[in-house]
Amino acid sequence: MIDNKAKAIPEKSTLETIREAERLSHIAQYENAELFREGSWLQKPIKTITDLYPYFDNYTEINILDLGCGVGRSCIPFVCHFRDKCRAEAVDILDVAIDKLKENCRKYGLEKNITGVLMPLEDYLIQEDTFDFIIAVSVLEHAESEAAFVNKLKEIKRGLKDNGIVCLIINSQMTEFDQNAGCYREPQFEVNLKTEEMQRYLHRVFSGFGIRKETVKQHKYQIPREYGPVELVTQVVTFVAVKQI
Repeated sequence: MIDNKAKAIPEKSTLETIREAERLSHIAQYENAELFREGSWLQKPIKTITDLYPYFDNYTEINILDLGCGVGRSCIPFVCHFRDKCRAEAVDILDVAIDKLKENCRKYGLEKNITGVLMPLEDYLIQEDTFDFIIAVSVLEHAESEAAFVNKLKEIKRGLKDNGIVCLIINSQMTEFDQNAGCYREPQFEVNLKTEEMQRYLHRVFSGFGIRKETVKQHKYQIPREYGPVELVTQVVTFVAVKQI
């Protein structure tokens, strides 16, 4: 909710403007943070994902897909844990992310286990019945449109094998407050759905799946933009479900 003291700037961001803003903010974050370094926002793997490790203990082979992989915060620890039986495809739109991913794979001896793919989310076609585990953390809100967002959810559903798991962490209902100008800016996200609408899409697309976890939590972050720092407030939807036979 925007109050009377802080009015929104009315202009609508274009797709190119949004993606350039995200590129700049991620470059700044990746340059100042090292994977698994103490004190870094990349210090630890995401607990929602590590909590799923026991599910895969009895698998003899695991194929995973990490959409919006960044520098490998999710896929690298997973593959390290199951090094002898796991292969991953890791997709990101940012060349700096894929370069850092490959650097981290070399650091942890995972060059043969993880394939980095430089490609926009909507251009990457998920092959049907291919993956045991699909991860998408803070990326689906960067699909180029709401229709592309829904289509990617459907691709994820088709791409999972029987008994496969989907783990989605998605930002919803976002606001960005320009701390220098003292006003709200248009959020630099391609898809900014109300939380309830986001959840309706998830339940509709993944109807019949067994839901293992579903939460909504508000988070606040300070992130860099071209015009200065902004406070991002977001309702983070976490959704973990199993494709039941």
